[in-house]
Amino acid sequence: MKKRIIIIGGGFAGVKCARKLHKSLPKEKFEIVVFNLENHMVFHPLLAEVVSAAVQPKDVGAPLRQLLSGVSCRTEAVSTVDFEQSLLYYEAHDGQIRSIAYDQLIITCGNTVNLMLIPGMDEHAYPLKTIGDALKLQSHVMQQMEKAEVCEDETYKRWYLTFAIVGGGFSGVEVAGEINDLVRTSVRFFNNIKEEDIKVIVVHSRDQILPEVNPALREFARKKMEKAGVTMKLNAHASLATPAGLHLKDGSFISTGTIVCTIGTTTQPLIDRLKLKKEKGRLVTEPDMSVPGYPNVWAIGDCAAVINDLDKSICPPIAQFAERQGVQVAANVVARINGQATRPFHFKMLGSLCSIGGRCAVAEIFNFRVAGFPAWFLWRGIYLSKLPSFSQKIQVGIEWWADIMFPRTLAHLKADRTKRIWRAHYAPGDYIFHKGDSATDFFVIEQGEVEVIRHIDDTQTEVVALLGPGDFFGESSLLDSTPRGHSIRARTELKCMALGRNVFRQISSALVPLHDALVKANERRRGMWVNVPEVKTILETMSLDRVVEPLPMELVSIESSVEHVIERMNDTQSDLCCIVNKNQELVGVITRTDLLRALQIAALPDPDVDLPVTAIMVQNPVCAIKNDPLCVSVSSMSEHDLKQIPVIDSEQNRMPVGRIRIEKIVNVVLDEMMKAKNPSLQSTRT
Repeated sequence: MKKRIIIIGGGFAGVKCARKLHKSLPKEKFEIVVFNLENHMVFHPLLAEVVSAAVQPKDVGAPLRQLLSGVSCRTEAVSTVDFEQSLLYYEAHDGQIRSIAYDQLIITCGNTVNLMLIPGMDEHAYPLKTIGDALKLQSHVMQQMEKAEVCEDETYKRWYLTFAIVGGGFSGVEVAGEINDLVRTSVRFFNNIKEEDIKVIVVHSRDQILPEVNPALREFARKKMEKAGVTMKLNAHASLATPAGLHLKDGSFISTGTIVCTIGTTTQPLIDRLKLKKEKGRLVTEPDMSVPGYPNVWAIGDCAAVINDLDKSICPPIAQFAERQGVQVAANVVARINGQATRPFHFKMLGSLCSIGGRCAVAEIFNFRVAGFPAWFLWRGIYLSKLPSFSQKIQVGIEWWADIMFPRTLAHLKADRTKRIWRAHYAPGDYIFHKGDSATDFFVIEQGEVEVIRHIDDTQTEVVALLGPGDFFGESSLLDSTPRGHSIRARTELKCMALGRNVFRQISSALVPLHDALVKANERRRGMWVNVPEVKTILETMSLDRVVEPLPMELVSIESSVEHVIERMNDTQSDLCCIVNKNQELVGVITRTDLLRALQIAALPDPDVDLPVTAIMVQNPVCAIKNDPLCVSVSSMSEHDLKQIPVIDSEQNRMPVGRIRIEKIVNVVLDEMMKAKNPSLQSTRT
């Protein structure tokens, strides 16, 4: 029976390892199996060239079956590994979890993109990790140019033609250079786009780009790219990505329709599940790259913290190290099978190469530095030689020659984005949509608040309602198939879930109760003031101070117990308790209705005697701001069917300063209506 060697991962390290093992071991005695989610190996250094259409997507992905003749290739997802029993568990073609035994296991599954480091980046930025990422970005860039060509508004045109790249390392610099080349060399095919309309911006957190290369080469790259039209924003930190653009930590804002994020990586979920020692998320290895405690298990590549015997440092996650680790670990596996000594990993970095656009590059090889066109020619030659298959070398070589002789193709595939569910982030003041916009999405608020804005005329607007977590908007136009009747603006930092038009219609038509609830909400919002326009007029002119009352009891800390709240509400006969954090900011409220939840919890078999207030309080409650118009607060109370809400000082200072009750509001409104009917009448209402 053949012994089985399993390799998890088909990247640089995995492919080199599989090839070496296939050559070194007798085929009749050993079976080599490679598990990789995709059936091809991605040549990551050329992804930026896919974005700019310098090479075709298929030419940077080498099919593993053609690349690894004689090796068994499988695309099932590995779920976990039982190291004690030498069993690997995977999700089979039918969704069932099955196992396969191994004699030797090499883990080299790399890492994955983590756009969650910066709010909104996951929803609004383009990563560059896979061929699909590159193809999608290529299509988007070309579509932005098409939109700019027919856009009559100069501000929107510049928005379409502004491209922000977050990260000034190799990937960020290369994709910035390629996008800059593509859009600027394509201008001659457009009638309404000028070069001065185009802006490519690199946002980098350090004072120089390309920290991996020599300072002189960094400076050369910066100057050359700036001369080509790329703007460098150094010592700049992205803080929030929104549909409108990129917010920076210094308060500045880049208005752009394209954000490319080349920073942020994290470990694969499989690595997190493995019960092995890790260092900063990477698997710890012995000097020979075996896993401590398991001599038949090895870890290499980006997912492993391999120590370089040359300088005793952890190897960087770059291709030249991964390839050498793949070759060395294969030799060590063969040595262990034959009962021979294994060797530690020892490798001296050969150098660095980076294309910066405009047929220029920077290169540092064996301490020899070169920049400009010679470096670019060297860059292309070296990467051409490193392509994993002969057919790829020929195809990419032809395409690069054609790229020098002919303009790049401007054809692109449009992706249908109408059937989608997505998430969106917005900064305070951002418009989710404007009055008159086409209805494309339905929104549900997850965090933050929005203002519903009515347009009185071309210059005057008013806020007519506030919506918060759990509320929804955008259903009216979708139900009626009409343009937007109001504008919606983010009042605070906002996170929404959005449903595209087709998804919304399919779900609402299939779920009759949901459709009915949306229709009723729509009718309620439209008809709130129809029968009582004079009430709306009074509320619009009345100050909130007129109806604010003191809080019925003192503020309660979020660290308090429910028992304490019950005692204080009973002592003060209060029906509202405001919960605050250590900064005295409102974080929740408790009403008499909420106290019923305490009784339900107390009835559980093992109730918590020190139940915290967070267990029953309403978090992120609807509240009024002291300087808000009274009509806005009443609309919010009606929207949420509330009889009272707390009043806070301001959006920046969320300290509770009082409350408003519907009884008091009605009393004051009726008083004003009586005065309007009989000005001589002096109200005796209290």
